[in-house]
Amino acid sequence: MTKRPNQAPAPPMTRPSFLRGIVGIWYRHALALTRVWKVATTWFVIEPACVLLAMGLGVGRLIGTLPTHGEYASFVTPGMIVGMAMYHAIFECSWGAFQRIQSHSVETLLTTPIGIVQLAAGEILWGATRSALSTIAVGGLALGLGWLDPSAFPGVLLVSMLVGVEFGAIGLCFAATAQTTSTLSLIFTIVATPLFFFSGSFFPMEILPRALQIAAWIAPLSPGVHLARGFATHDLHTTHLAAAVYLVLLGAASFPVAVWLLRRKLLR
Repeated sequence: MTKRPNQAPAPPMTRPSFLRGIVGIWYRHALALTRVWKVATTWFVIEPACVLLAMGLGVGRLIGTLPTHGEYASFVTPGMIVGMAMYHAIFECSWGAFQRIQSHSVETLLTTPIGIVQLAAGEILWGATRSALSTIAVGGLALGLGWLDPSAFPGVLLVSMLVGVEFGAIGLCFAATAQTTSTLSLIFTIVATPLFFFSGSFFPMEILPRALQIAAWIAPLSPGVHLARGFATHDLHTTHLAAAVYLVLLGAASFPVAVWLLRRKLLR
């Protein structure tokens, strides 16, 4: 009786095929967006434009100039841009990913050579892309109004994409742990909204009580707001370098947690 040879192990995934899997996830989401682009315009343009105009033209006229910070409209613009970038990434990677998990679209994707790490990376990359699209829309309006210097825009866009990676990973963690849409909504009520209002987007954090200042500075949105404002004012120094490092570390730390939670969710 002849002995059957052992089955050869599957060849390891090469770097190009690994990257193709990530780009494939990203392309799938980009294609889906092109089919609803008219509705998506309200997410990227109309809603953030209304908020920016209300703060800049309404509150800005009441406040005028902030001591040591200049015109209020120019002060609030970088915080608004980064805050909207956070909302887009966290929405796409929490609500959007949750819907794809519930509809078993993700399981279908995993029947292809795409693995969970690629899936998570593709989702987060798309979240960062949504942040970039939001920044282009809101930043374009701010440029037209003279509230953002054109030379500052590339730096603010880069910060928004880093924020998108960070909060895309955080959103994916919630998508992987939420059982219902009701529990998923907690990411907006206990994470996104408090961060948006208490991370220096609308007022200088130094006016807060000392204890709240410490909490505000370590909040995950604060380094993005601080760094974007540094680019906007062309006044970068060591605190902005620390903010950049902190922002990158938060994103790097969130990614493996998102992968682990997603794997536990899908392989349960």
